[in-house]
Amino acid sequence: MQELTPPQRLLLTEILRRLLEITNRKYQEVERDLAKRWAGYWGEIALANYVKELPQDKYYIFHDLQLQIHGIYFQIDTLLLSQNYILIIEAKNISGTLVFDNVFKQLIRIHKDGTEESFEDPRVQCERLQSLLRRWMVKNGCKLLPIDTLVFLKSTNTILKTNSADNADFNKVCKGRDLFNKIEKLEQRYNQVKVNNETIIQMGKLLLSQQSPKPINILEEYKLTAKDIRSGVCCPIETCRFIPMNYKRGKWNCPACHTTSNDAHLEALGDHFYLIKPTMTNIECRNFLHLPTYDTSQKILFKLNLPTTGKTKSRLYYLSPKKVTPCVL
Repeated sequence: MQELTPPQRLLLTEILRRLLEITNRKYQEVERDLAKRWAGYWGEIALANYVKELPQDKYYIFHDLQLQIHGIYFQIDTLLLSQNYILIIEAKNISGTLVFDNVFKQLIRIHKDGTEESFEDPRVQCERLQSLLRRWMVKNGCKLLPIDTLVFLKSTNTILKTNSADNADFNKVCKGRDLFNKIEKLEQRYNQVKVNNETIIQMGKLLLSQQSPKPINILEEYKLTAKDIRSGVCCPIETCRFIPMNYKRGKWNCPACHTTSNDAHLEALGDHFYLIKPTMTNIECRNFLHLPTYDTSQKILFKLNLPTTGKTKSRLYYLSPKKVTPCVL
């Protein structure tokens, strides 16, 4: 029902890391967060590849479902919708030795050197999602189905431990292909059909129509401003990526590797629209792209045929994803 795509926060963090000077006070923090977000996305990719094997006549699959209830935004990595029950699956890509601390409700990773790192217990995260989804269903007049949860760990080499003698703690946790054993047990538990297929299809369409991604201001989150961002057009060659390229006679020229391009400015415009703000004036375009004249920036913006409001110097140009796409990972 909904394919997995790179999360918006990952895209924005990728752009931010590329446009920050290495000497910026936030660069190391952004780089660490980017690595975590990539790891999380790889975990979601692994989960998506497994659930593809589930019978299509039994489950409707939603990836990266983003909803909100009474102003509370929540995101579900993978949701399985069936006539018998609903399953929320949270993907985690955390390797090493993991200890589920049932006293303080946290997940502790023990590194090879003996140091420890604390995470929120993903089972607690799932319980919150379960509660919010149930409230969302009531608010939207959906037929209430049993909702269960699973935590999926990508790495099969992960060692799981608990500080409790109760092995039932791991009923909600699985690694790799053990996912199918857990789902089989859930199917045995929820073995009664609760609604017909038409109702499930209607519910699926409602979930898609009510998608509400949480607005992200990545600069504000890191306490950065537009002044921290390197302006200019970035060289499209991956081994170079020099900023800024020079514009001359309708082409962009890289001073570092001497690459030329006709449309390298599209990535820079996308960076501005997605990272700084979704509008742009002619002067802002000229300054951000390092263009020589007002007429040059006007010609570039007119050629893109972006949506606009206002006239002459006060004209605002708006983001159009069809004309200016976000960065591609």
